Amino acid sequence: MPIRNSKFSQNLTRFNIPLLMGAVFAASMGTGVFSFTLPLMNLDEKAGGMWLGSGFAGYFLAKLLIAPLSGNYADKYGSSRPLLFSCGLAALLPLLYLLHPAIETLYVIQFILGLCAGTVRTVSMATIGASMGGHKLSSRFAILSAAMNSSFLLGPLLGGLLYIDKDYLPVLGTMSAFMGLAFILFSYCAKLLPTRTATQDGDNELSPGPRHYLGILIALFGRGMGIGSLIAFYPVLLKSSLHLSPGSTALLFSIPSLATVLLLPVSGRLLAAFDRRLVTSTGMLLSALALYILGGCSTIPGFMFTGILSGIGAAISMPASMAVCSELGCAKGRALGFANMAANIGFMAGPLFCGIMVSASGHIGTPFKLTALAGALSAVFLLYESISGKGKRKTGIAIAGCCALFLLLMIPRHLNRNTDKAVFRYSDIAMGTVVNLTIPVQENTGTQKAVKEAIAIMHQLQKDLDHRNKLGSIGRVNHEAGKNSVRVSDKAFQTIKSGLEISKKSGGSFDITIGAITTTPFYYALDKERFAGHKALINFRLLEMNSEDNKVFLPKKGMALDLGGLAKGTIIDAAANHLKESGITTAMVEAGGDFMVFGDREWTIGIRNPRGNGIIGRIKVKNNAVCGSGDYYQFIIPVSKDEETRKHHIFDPALLQSSTESIATTTIAPNAETADALATTVFIMGPKKGNEFMQKHFPDCAAMWVLPDMSIVKTKNFPPIQNSN
Repeated sequence: MPIRNSKFSQNLTRFNIPLLMGAVFAASMGTGVFSFTLPLMNLDEKAGGMWLGSGFAGYFLAKLLIAPLSGNYADKYGSSRPLLFSCGLAALLPLLYLLHPAIETLYVIQFILGLCAGTVRTVSMATIGASMGGHKLSSRFAILSAAMNSSFLLGPLLGGLLYIDKDYLPVLGTMSAFMGLAFILFSYCAKLLPTRTATQDGDNELSPGPRHYLGILIALFGRGMGIGSLIAFYPVLLKSSLHLSPGSTALLFSIPSLATVLLLPVSGRLLAAFDRRLVTSTGMLLSALALYILGGCSTIPGFMFTGILSGIGAAISMPASMAVCSELGCAKGRALGFANMAANIGFMAGPLFCGIMVSASGHIGTPFKLTALAGALSAVFLLYESISGKGKRKTGIAIAGCCALFLLLMIPRHLNRNTDKAVFRYSDIAMGTVVNLTIPVQENTGTQKAVKEAIAIMHQLQKDLDHRNKLGSIGRVNHEAGKNSVRVSDKAFQTIKSGLEISKKSGGSFDITIGAITTTPFYYALDKERFAGHKALINFRLLEMNSEDNKVFLPKKGMALDLGGLAKGTIIDAAANHLKESGITTAMVEAGGDFMVFGDREWTIGIRNPRGNGIIGRIKVKNNAVCGSGDYYQFIIPVSKDEETRKHHIFDPALLQSSTESIATTTIAPNAETADALATTVFIMGPKKGNEFMQKHFPDCAAMWVLPDMSIVKTKNFPPIQNSN
């Protein structure tokens, strides 16, 4: 509902709308440049995932809390003060880092940025809502949404360019500049902004009753769940479904946001004359449909289609939902503040719900389907409101009821994939992939307790052995390289010792000090000359270990351990050993295509196709581990005719470049740690040298190579490969 005295709204519409939109865009870019670059800083500083997770949780919590408060303030005292204060404060935040240059300061800055971003979003929306009405409202909200969402596309790109030299000061300076620009633009139109975003229809009716809010708030919560689930779990789904380069993965990930930004200005104008509740619910249902289809996708065209469909749904629903909230009553700030709060609660609830359902279903796609259904059901009530509001209450009930019934019928029948009651399966997310524990016994309290403890052990070891975790054993050793020896955990010491033994036996083909290169993000995409000076830093022989006190020392500054070649196997073994100690006699532990099986049962394992979907064959194993390596996990496709092979993450320490002898290997060993390390080692060696190495040092283990021409070479003791058909 527009204000009765429209002098301010006309001036704002004619002359200052571009300034207002430009200010919102600048503020969004300032936030985006910082927030999307912070994970890179987190990796370089080797800070743990706890820092990163808690930092972003704090950011969204800040947005959630500030939304209703800033909206209420704008209703009473106007838009200009909160907008100017938040942008001015954000522009000064880099001073905190100059006074105390530490990663902890950056996370403090991020929390304060959450307060500023939540204020700008809510108050700018309230300003538009209080300044105009009619058909222009949806189109203005569409442009505002495009200005806000464009930071999801441009922020990471600009932030990555600014951080190319691993210096965070340019990022902070750019953030400050964008926020300063937003402050200036808001200042220019401050006098023409509404003095109150609560319209002048009477202070006693600033807001309608709760039932008027219920439909849109539930719908916004459902949409927030979908968006949160996408951001948190979409990369895992892509990783588990496709073998793409990081660039291709990022492109697929950006399609929904790109489609949304491009379509928002068009959708806002074209749909402005239609019933806004109907438009909102329709767009949300389209987004939910895309998310549901996404749960079953396994091909690039499928992901592209669902990404575009999701973007179309968002572009349709965003401006219309803002307009619906704006017209709920006279208190624009309060209504839009609660709307943003509902969306942020959904945004935080979505990833939590998906995490729970991954454990229950054992498949990353099922949570997407369930979240999609929850989002669609949350939009049904809004759909009913849009239809019944025209005097067709019975028709509205019938249509909404049919939609709800149809959606309920689409719930996956087996939310728990234990179709065989004699087999208990448990799943979770660990090491960036889906982990499955399969036990051929009936589910009971004992097995539940054992598998949950096994998963907890996996999470604990992941933190301790990951070089990205500054507080873990490996992170601390790397941080003190060239300075001090570090006492590490018993498991870390034994894993380093195992890696050192294989490094010695392989003559350095497998070298756990390769971290001098591999701890650099996207190291395999950089020119070989970049690492010319690192040759002296990669030498396992220099590593000093003291078994009396579990101390490890890297004698040269710049040296670093990377246990990625065997730590995954170590973690799988730890989970399997805990199951054995808990009295479980037969089980399979699988993480991202690597397996450890034990007991009397013979298991059938598929061997992944390194150049396509599906598998190239199956093998049968018993009381053994099966692990694989390949150039399809992390890579970039050659862009030059002079380069015939892809650059990938498996580096040959002797050549300081990606190994080209194989494209995939599969190894079988008595434990996953050995199988994991051997898969990397023989990948680098190739079949000829690798065969000799296996016969001399690991005669009881087996290996298979897939060569660049897709031919297969095996050791004599590798089990028969059954046809994939």
